[in-house]
Amino acid sequence: MTHYFKTIILLSLACLTAGSTFGEDEETPLAKEMSAMNAAYRSLSKAFRSGPNPDQRAEYISQVEVILEHARASVELVPALANTLAPEQKTSMRADYTAAMQKSIHTLEQLLAALEAEDYAAAADHLVQL
Repeated sequence: MTHYFKTIILLSLACLTAGSTFGEDEETPLAKEMSAMNAAYRSLSKAFRSGPNPDQRAEYISQVEVILEHARASVELVPALANTLAPEQKTSMRADYTAAMQKSIHTLEQLLAALEAEDYAAAADHLVQL
C-alpha cells in the first residue's frame, strides 16, 4: 500500500535538508505547511494507535481539517530541491509532487467523511493510507 502523505513529508524534509546544505536558513513556505500538517498528523495517528475514542470525534475532525487546509495550501508550492534540478527533472519532480499531494488530499477528504459519519474503521483505513 502506498503511503502518499509520508512520501510527501519525506520529500519535503529532503528539500529542507537540501536548503540548509546550500546555506539557506529561511524556512520555505512549503516547509511551514508540511510542519503544520505533520504536527496534526502525528497527533491523530497517535490517537488512532491506541484505538479511536468516539468522545474525541470533534478533535479528530479538527485535526483532519488542519491537515487538509495545509495540504491544499501546499499543493501549488514547489519543493526547494526542485530549484537545484535541470528543467526537465524539475518539471517531473513537480508533477510527481502535485500528483502525490492531490492523492493525499483525496484520502484526507475520505478520512474526514468517515469521521463525520462516525465510521472509525473506515477512518482508520484511510489514515493508514496516508
